Amino acid sequence: MYLQDVHVENFASRRPSTAMLFIRVLLIVLGVICVIPFGLYLWPLIIALGLFILAWFVGTRTQIDFDYSYTNGTIEIDRVFTKSSRKKYLTFSMSDVITVARLDSDYLRAYQGRGMKVYDCTSQNGKDNVYAVVFRFNKQNEEIVLMELEDDFLDAMEQAARDAVHR
Repeated sequence: MYLQDVHVENFASRRPSTAMLFIRVLLIVLGVICVIPFGLYLWPLIIALGLFILAWFVGTRTQIDFDYSYTNGTIEIDRVFTKSSRKKYLTFSMSDVITVARLDSDYLRAYQGRGMKVYDCTSQNGKDNVYAVVFRFNKQNEEIVLMELEDDFLDAMEQAARDAVHR
């Protein structure tokens, strides 16, 4: 029997918050206000152009997707901005994972109030499949990453660390 590579992917899409949408609309409205009454004067056009560019930048940085990838015991999380620009966000091995449990689980009580760094890689839509993965970062500090995991991803994680995964 041959050993096969295990590769599983999940995806979480985060929508822009209402506050960011409001800021973007406000920047566009201010840009239009700078252009309309002052016509073709140079400074209002430069200010309006700056406001439009800022509104575009806010729009491209508020639509974030998270791509989870599990390959042979290594979990990689990438942030994807506006479905075009991919940045590597976090990578850790299953050998560094201490526990994987639902966010409201009793397994996570020992980690509450310890001031650990938390990476929120969820869609923030209040879904019930949000899991907290506690892992050792650089073999020293314990950190938590919040992920929206499906059953196939959990199955692959469970093959590598059966005692750490709690459903």
